[in-house]
Amino acid sequence: MNQLTFNILTLPIEGRQWYRRRLLYLLSLLVALNGWMAHTLRASAQPSPQRQSIEIKAQSAVAVSLPNYPLKEGVHLFGRARVPAQLQTEYLVFRMTRNRVVGAFFMPSSSFDCFSGTMDASKLTLTVVESYEQQTYDHSINLNQYYPIPSISDNDLRILDVCATPSSHTAQEP
Repeated sequence: MNQLTFNILTLPIEGRQWYRRRLLYLLSLLVALNGWMAHTLRASAQPSPQRQSIEIKAQSAVAVSLPNYPLKEGVHLFGRARVPAQLQTEYLVFRMTRNRVVGAFFMPSSSFDCFSGTMDASKLTLTVVESYEQQTYDHSINLNQYYPIPSISDNDLRILDVCATPSSHTAQEP
């Protein structure tokens, strides 16, 4: 017989009862500890109301204020990141003439959707032409939720030129 094997049946009856009581005590202690830990973990996973309001405020904070607002006429690039050409990051490039805009939403190394519309304060009210289905939909953007990017690449300008070219599948410049 293995030395680590313990057979309760080899104990006298009094020893078996003591052993069972101790085993039940340990099991009930483990169950209670498990319940306490589950409650503690659940409580720590849900932030307190004060902490939750701080987190909500932090999430609703806008990226930046627009520099030199109102924007000057010309070409502008904005992104969800402070630097251009970050993969899986949304950007928009547009040309503004008076309060009219034409441009595109894009992610580097991906397709892009053209848009045209108007700018009022820091809000763009747009009609977007979806690149694959050629469906149009209305959309509005708060530019304060994007970072202005001063360096505009040749690729950004190429995308803008495609969207500004009059055709049946791109946005029309006003």
